[in-house]
Amino acid sequence: MRYHGIVDRDTLHPDRETVMAEAIAHETECTDVTARRAHQFGVVGLSVLGIAFAWIAPEMPTGGILLLAAGVIMGVGRFWAGADIFRQFVWRVAEPRGWVQADLVPEAMATRRVARVIGGLVLGAAAVLAFADETVAATALTGMLVPMMLL
Repeated sequence: MRYHGIVDRDTLHPDRETVMAEAIAHETECTDVTARRAHQFGVVGLSVLGIAFAWIAPEMPTGGILLLAAGVIMGVGRFWAGADIFRQFVWRVAEPRGWVQADLVPEAMATRRVARVIGGLVLGAAAVLAFADETVAATALTGMLVPMMLL
């Protein structure tokens, strides 16, 4: 339904039951795009803050700690959902309170899972470089990864 040039969300995104039935029919799992976006922006935010702190205060370990936290959330969160604090926030706080709505979409997740592990390892390497005061190399690794995280 269109009104005043705005597309009604329900015409673009069917209800949960329709999405789930579609996923079961095609043997595809559903993913919550809202939670994924929160995860992506959270990890990108930590990464950018980590690099900023590595440049601003190289004598302090803050930049490396933030990069390591982003890498752990990304890599470990792939295997244990409890480690992904951004998704947990969306699932346990934001969605139940009605701040955001779950946007379930059938999607093949195998590629994203591999990318999360690789991304976690790269952010871990960037953290090690930041701890070793190799800020340029840490920035290069993180700079290559951030655009891919936003896909």
